[in-house]
Amino acid sequence: MGSPRRGRRLTIASALTDALRRQPGARSAALAAAFAEACGPRLAQEVSYRGPLRDGRLLVLVRSDGWAEQVAAMETELCARVELRMGAGAAPGLEIRVAPLP
Repeated sequence: MGSPRRGRRLTIASALTDALRRQPGARSAALAAAFAEACGPRLAQEVSYRGPLRDGRLLVLVRSDGWAEQVAAMETELCARVELRMGAGAAPGLEIRVAPLP
């Protein structure tokens, strides 16, 4: 999944992830781009990636309890998508919190 397949457009999040993951010191930004890509445009409007926690899980904020349930149901899939871009162990899980998004 590192390069676009025939007939598939390269998203901005995908291009950013690919560029940033190769840069020393840009891992946090690459994780944010990979998470945005994993979410897709609709879900990304409701979820905000905040960074990795000490245990490696990714902290994400959602707008409501309903979105928290949706993201929790998709956790395995979202983490797998992030790890396709960033490598194994990059997203061992999510910490989902409800909070107002900017």
